[in-house]
Amino acid sequence: MAADGKRSKGSRLFSYLGKRKTRESTPTPHLMEELNAPKRDVPLWSRAFAPLGFVLVMVAMGVGCFYLGSPAVGVLFCLFGILPAVAVVALVARALPGVFGPQRRAGEEELGPYLGGGGDKRVREMSPGLFEQEREKIEWNRAEEADRTWRWLQALPCGVERVETTSDDGTRLAGRAIACRPDSERWLVFAHGYADNWRAGLTYARRYAEMGFNLLLVDLRAHGESGGAWVGAGWLDRRDVVAWCRWVVSRAGEGARVTLAGISMGAASVLMACGEEDLPGQVRACVADSAYDDFWNTAVGVVSSGSLGTPPMPAHPVIDLARLSLRLRRGGYDVVSARPVDAIARSAAPVLLVQGEDDKVVPTYMTDALAAAAGGAAAGEGHEVVKIPSAGHCCAVFADPERYWEAVGAFLGRWA
Repeated sequence: MAADGKRSKGSRLFSYLGKRKTRESTPTPHLMEELNAPKRDVPLWSRAFAPLGFVLVMVAMGVGCFYLGSPAVGVLFCLFGILPAVAVVALVARALPGVFGPQRRAGEEELGPYLGGGGDKRVREMSPGLFEQEREKIEWNRAEEADRTWRWLQALPCGVERVETTSDDGTRLAGRAIACRPDSERWLVFAHGYADNWRAGLTYARRYAEMGFNLLLVDLRAHGESGGAWVGAGWLDRRDVVAWCRWVVSRAGEGARVTLAGISMGAASVLMACGEEDLPGQVRACVADSAYDDFWNTAVGVVSSGSLGTPPMPAHPVIDLARLSLRLRRGGYDVVSARPVDAIARSAAPVLLVQGEDDKVVPTYMTDALAAAAGGAAAGEGHEVVKIPSAGHCCAVFADPERYWEAVGAFLGRWA
């Protein structure tokens, strides 16, 4: 079986390398003009008012018909204006808890959403538009890492310890510590993406452990075993990351050297934590993989393009109503506050931004915006950007693991 596996790997990689030149000389199917579209500003409700204006016009026409002695026509106008609006509001109110509410059942695969049994489906969903040989390479590297991680976990000289802490607002937070190097001051705090849990960090755990890090893989609020009524989009989570850093310092001592790392929404969370004034000084570096520059732009893009597998639909007024509804709920907040692009400019810790060039969830212009903002940050010249070709959302580590870990290792070797 081992020999067959090697032949299969060799044939796949040979096919990929042999066709790579063809790909480079063929017009890309990835719709790069869509990926790098201009930034969408928060509309300040202007687009939400357009449907409202339609409703008001229909009602006004209905009232006019009543006044002119045509009540039946007036009723039709009023219903035509009001019923669709009521339906949209009801739909948003019903869907909100499913989208922003607790994601307790997420990430139940033993090795996590990427390395577990459903990982092949996940990486395909995150990498639409790639050529088949590119997807095959990603899936092969994913399967290899799954096997290596499984064997690494079986051979761990320490256990996977469940740990807890409490955030500023009293929210109970849970995570897993893999502290096999009690003499090491290097700790890595890892934050997963939306609708996952701490197990998503297992994709990266083995490599970071081999660099000498003790690991803390956390459940973001409203995910896994952590408390919280609403998904934080990185905004609420920034304070939770600060709380976890304090937990590490209390356990490892004042000499601790902490690195923050995350993917997608977790990357946004650690970036925003880096902008907090009370972030412990022991935080030496941050690795943000597939981080968005602000949540609003990401949500508008995902809803309108269907880049996460949902049917494409007009983002407005649905997203505006969702924003308003979340603000009015108990414990809610304004999702527009989730802007890592503002926080990174205040970061005292050097940041490594990792981005897949074929990411349709977080377009490359968002990474460029983060990099531009980081240029004026307190960490000065410490920030770096690595873009990985043929990689979708959170798939850079599989598209080119050698380059990925070479960049991460060199960066952390300098700063952490």
